[in-house]
Amino acid sequence: MKRIIEDTGRRLLALIMKKTVLWLLACISPLLAPLVLFFFVYSLLFLIPRYIVQDLQASQGDSRGRAAAIFTTGGRDDWKPADDQALYKNYRELDRNWLEGFMDQETLDNSRVGHSEGNAAREEARVKEVWGSFYEKDSGLPAERAQVKQHSLSWALLAAVDRVLGDPVISGLPGRRPRPEDHFIYLEPKLKWREFELYYHRSWTEPSGDKGGSETRRRTMTYRHTIRLLAEVQSYEAERVIYQWEARRHRRSYPRADLVEEAVYPVLKGVRQQGPYFQRIRDLLADNGLVRKSDLELLLYLAMNYDQEFKFNLALISGNLAELYTDTENPSFIPAGPYGRYCWPTGGYRQVTSGYGWRLHPVLGGLRFHKGIDIAVPAGTPVLAAWDGRVALAGWVEGYGKTVIIDHGGRRTLYAHLMAFGVDPGREVSQGQIIGKADSSGLSTGHHLHFEIRSGTGETGYHDPLELFGGLPGEGDND
Repeated sequence: MKRIIEDTGRRLLALIMKKTVLWLLACISPLLAPLVLFFFVYSLLFLIPRYIVQDLQASQGDSRGRAAAIFTTGGRDDWKPADDQALYKNYRELDRNWLEGFMDQETLDNSRVGHSEGNAAREEARVKEVWGSFYEKDSGLPAERAQVKQHSLSWALLAAVDRVLGDPVISGLPGRRPRPEDHFIYLEPKLKWREFELYYHRSWTEPSGDKGGSETRRRTMTYRHTIRLLAEVQSYEAERVIYQWEARRHRRSYPRADLVEEAVYPVLKGVRQQGPYFQRIRDLLADNGLVRKSDLELLLYLAMNYDQEFKFNLALISGNLAELYTDTENPSFIPAGPYGRYCWPTGGYRQVTSGYGWRLHPVLGGLRFHKGIDIAVPAGTPVLAAWDGRVALAGWVEGYGKTVIIDHGGRRTLYAHLMAFGVDPGREVSQGQIIGKADSSGLSTGHHLHFEIRSGTGETGYHDPLELFGGLPGEGDND
């Protein structure tokens, strides 16, 4: 009897297990096809090209050590790695030829001054020799090429466009059909410039004649030089990017030495970006029947997967990726009364390792515009809300890592590279309240808080946090 009961129990258990498995398969099977399709597309677009790139870099890459896998899938594919290498070099040449149309930094620094006068002036004087001490102090006088570099069409973006639109599944035509020249013309930035006259004057009195004589003579030098400053850009990133320059005037005098020195040079005071963002890419995709937001995201992430430099430029320097996740430019919170001085976001940690404005980029090199400030902090440092407000975003933003954006009405503050969040979207916060902990998430070279102050409705203007604070806060401040 015991054996019969055990045998019956095993059969019953097996039947129950079989029914359960069949039921699970019936429930899960509708999801399996989309999952398999997603994995296939993801592997084809992201994983396979990455593995091929790594293999080519280890074996045959080009003279720069770069190998690109755009269309090739390896194996017996008719489109060979050599075809992708030729295509990659074409992309690079398009970008290089465009950039070479603008003056580079070395040429500007070594340019002979356009106008000189005075009995102490030197006709062979160079721009950096005259104005270098001033513009280096104010984070650089960027040449034309440095100003346009962050708006150039990366080879990775052109490759992603071709990879998506040149695929036979999308085009409906046989074979791969890259069109780098056509796409470059479609997406090429439109630039507006303004002229600015650099000015320098110095005068002093010095002895003349025999040694020990009482006679003196007045010495003077005056220099002028005209440069071009970027005023507005219409690009694939934004409908308009507006650069706001200010003429900074320097004057000093030493009565005892009877010396007077004057200088005028430009300082970038702010940048405003107006949407809709990535509209040119949206239009290009729409012309080919791709109108979903996910199509745009696929193309941008594919380009970032191709090239780390493009990822840095788009994620950190452009700063527009946050707009793909949520609308941060239409304030919904109206604070009562004036703003007043803001709360320093890292308490007693006051070391600013990278300021607002043009800087040598720590990863990419070359001058890039930094839209906030970096404050050095240990991992886990509490991050404080600058003013009263409402949390517009608390989530992952490509490049910025874990990010919080707080809406203060007319202003917004952004806190990036966090370890953890202390708030949720929609929650109201008070000035000085802990909103998260600092770390190094996203594209970061070390533990720090990246802090931005933004403004504008339907656009984003960037402001120097130190200037709004009134300068770097001292160790004795409790704000």
